[in-house]
Amino acid sequence: MGRAWFALGFVGMIVTLFAAEARADVVGPDAEDCTAGTEGTSCHGGPFCRPLECMADTDCDTGSTCKALALCAGTVSCAGNVPPDADLTQYQRTKIEGTCPNGNECDADAPCKTLKVCVSNDAGGSSSSSGSDGGCACGEARGASTGAGLGAIACGLGVAVMISARRRQGRASRQRRA
Repeated sequence: MGRAWFALGFVGMIVTLFAAEARADVVGPDAEDCTAGTEGTSCHGGPFCRPLECMADTDCDTGSTCKALALCAGTVSCAGNVPPDADLTQYQRTKIEGTCPNGNECDADAPCKTLKVCVSNDAGGSSSSSGSDGGCACGEARGASTGAGLGAIACGLGVAVMISARRRQGRASRQRRA
């Protein structure tokens, strides 16, 4: 039985070493230090500040009001692993680069736009990251591949069954000779 366990362990080790790497649909941490009226989020395009758009105060959380602010508004593509024929424009999200009270503080990639956004009544110029999804598909990272572990177990069991069957076959042929 010692050889069977050795073979089982050896096969399991080989399968685990050559197993494919685990893959996950993962994005980085949320943006920090966002302008008032925005919140930090992240997607496949990286961390960014998304506007907390509203039409009226009732669209905002308690303690916030809906205000028109001049913001440098660009876009970020949150497309991850999408089919080749996908419309990538559906993955575009508004990305706020900062404020533009005079209308000329923005660059060409994020022109100054007036947006109605929820602003905290006690906002001191920035809002905290709340972990909102920002509309992008996100996943959770997995440390190890479950498939590799299961493959190792299955391989090992297969080897153990083959060794056991050979031993039974050997005993049966010895009993017939006797």
